[in-house]
Amino acid sequence: MGGLVGGGGDKKARRLAQRQADEAQRRQLAALASQQAEVDQSKASPGGGGTRKRGRRLLTFIGSSSGQSSLG
Repeated sequence: MGGLVGGGGDKKARRLAQRQADEAQRRQLAALASQQAEVDQSKASPGGGGTRKRGRRLLTFIGSSSGQSSLG
């Protein structure tokens, strides 16, 4: 009888638990995205093993008129 009169307590508790689980998942995904962004930045930096150095060599090769033709 109490469930019919007051009712909705279980639904509220389930909704609250679901909302908290969703928020925790969003926080976890945001943390993972932040970590991946740091990894991507370190790889893109000149000292991090990125492709920037390779691109510079290619430009040197294309722009050299002194016969210096070493690519890579």
